[in-house]
Amino acid sequence: MQSSIVAKLLKLLTIISESQKPMTFSELVNFSGMNKSTIHRLLGICSEEQLVQYDKSRKAYLLGPKVFDLVRNAYSGYDIQAVALDEMLRLHSLFDGNVTIGIPSGLEVVYLRIIEAKSATSPTQKPGMREPIHCSASGKALFAFMPNKIIDAKLAEYGFERYTERTITDAETFKSELETVREAGFAQNDREEYDYFGGISAPIFNYLGEPIAVLNIWCVQAQHPMSEMVGWADELMASANRVTKLVGGVRPDLATLRST
Repeated sequence: MQSSIVAKLLKLLTIISESQKPMTFSELVNFSGMNKSTIHRLLGICSEEQLVQYDKSRKAYLLGPKVFDLVRNAYSGYDIQAVALDEMLRLHSLFDGNVTIGIPSGLEVVYLRIIEAKSATSPTQKPGMREPIHCSASGKALFAFMPNKIIDAKLAEYGFERYTERTITDAETFKSELETVREAGFAQNDREEYDYFGGISAPIFNYLGEPIAVLNIWCVQAQHPMSEMVGWADELMASANRVTKLVGGVRPDLATLRST
């Protein structure tokens, strides 16, 4: 029932979690629409269970350590491959491409699972394959949604090895490409690592808005040129967004990324 103690507890915790600053008792009463005795009782329960904590210096309430423990436990307990599998299979049914999921590993992307294209005539690379960040759609998708200062730090000593005539070979061009990725919501690799492969990637975020994985579709260019794959991007991003929601993730604010 809407009037249950559980509903009221959730309402109070939601208000505290969404507030941009710790809220005083009076502010919680005014904002929630509940009476003082109810708020007092709820805060007592939440404080005892460490769901909220009281900041004496500001005489205000904020989320307690138990909330963050629950989130961390949930975050560390899932297997991103298993969570994303249904969306990978959906993309595989829609498009004739190799569908992969990858995660960051230093300055590389490592692929955890690969579903081969229906038209594949020879074995593709297997799970565990790695790619450099500067010449892969997946690497760009992961880096684009990091704060600018972290990007600068990671690229300070990065070596932009050339693989094809299309490979990006300097930091400024790469950072300009990352801005394009931010605006589009997905990244492209147009024969930048191999002359005959291309791909598109979309990021998956955690509850802090950090890019933790990517969904990727890649193809032999002779079969599906980049102009065709770009037309698949909306479905790819929709799948990545659904996986983000399944793991309790949120998309980061671009203005914040650019200023930090």
